Amino acid sequence: MNGYKINPAAYTGVTVLPSAIVEQHLKLAGLAQLKAVLCAFADPGKPLSPEEAAERCGLSPEEAADALEYWRGKGLLLAEDERPATEEPAPAEPEKEPDKPARVYAEAKPTRLRRDQIAARLVESPEVGFLFTEAQARLGRTIGDGDQSSLLLLHDYYGLPVEVILAICEYARTHGKANNMSYIYTVGLDWSKREIDTIERADEELRHLESVHSRWGEFCDATGLRKGKPTAAQAKLFAVWLDEWHFPMSVIALAYEEMSKNTEKVSFPYINKVLANWHMHGVQTPEAVADEQKRFAEKQEQAAAQKSKGYNAKAKPAEEYAQPASYDIARAEQKAKTSVPKLVKKGKR
Repeated sequence: MNGYKINPAAYTGVTVLPSAIVEQHLKLAGLAQLKAVLCAFADPGKPLSPEEAAERCGLSPEEAADALEYWRGKGLLLAEDERPATEEPAPAEPEKEPDKPARVYAEAKPTRLRRDQIAARLVESPEVGFLFTEAQARLGRTIGDGDQSSLLLLHDYYGLPVEVILAICEYARTHGKANNMSYIYTVGLDWSKREIDTIERADEELRHLESVHSRWGEFCDATGLRKGKPTAAQAKLFAVWLDEWHFPMSVIALAYEEMSKNTEKVSFPYINKVLANWHMHGVQTPEAVADEQKRFAEKQEQAAAQKSKGYNAKAKPAEEYAQPASYDIARAEQKAKTSVPKLVKKGKR
């Protein structure tokens, strides 16, 4: 007998098996494991308990439980309350830092969560309910679906712990932005990107922001800008000017004046561009700014003068083309005065 083939008459009923059982696990799986997986796939619409598997496969309950768990570990079976990987899982905790929610980044911007999605997270995680309740207490107001969506995205999507989000809420309230969830969300997004994701880092950043806000009034006084609270973007640029580029307030005020000369509205990106240029050229004092502006003005005047004369910057001056004489001009002139050229009579042709 050379081999065996399937009897077509046997197809009175069919059990479909994943090819991975044969291709990957047939050599490694034991008899109990093979019996259990055949039993499980024979009735795929019904959960299979270890007791039932033991009875149908002729195994002890312990052997059946171990066999089913073997296939669960291989990803071919799921526990009765377990969801497959193709379904959207609940936010998982990182393996290395279980005290922090997972940080997940995607190219697409996260969309606002629906009410049913928020409600599902409230059921799944008591921590989310605590976040909403405590945020209302910190902000001194109730929060609706939109605000809840923003806070939940900071937690689930951008990975900020609850205590860090609540620290932002507390800071927003003390600076008159309790009703501005956009501000809270913007600060949270910036913190997530910079990995300010512990209460210690949050406290350090808040102390830094307090310093920035305390100096904001000085900036308003120096520039005549109406006093108020800076936006998150303005505060971020302001902190760079002060703490990274180390500009004194007098120089920042001069950059503000430069902006005012060239734009109709207040533009912090324009001020930042001016200061970035000065920083690149090592201009750090009002005197250095004055020298830089003087050099720039002189350069502009020279360019205008050259343009008005039709000057071609690419053309070389005439003297650059002059070559040294190959003869003595003085001697030639003297010879021309004293010598009489001889006329030579042409001969006949």
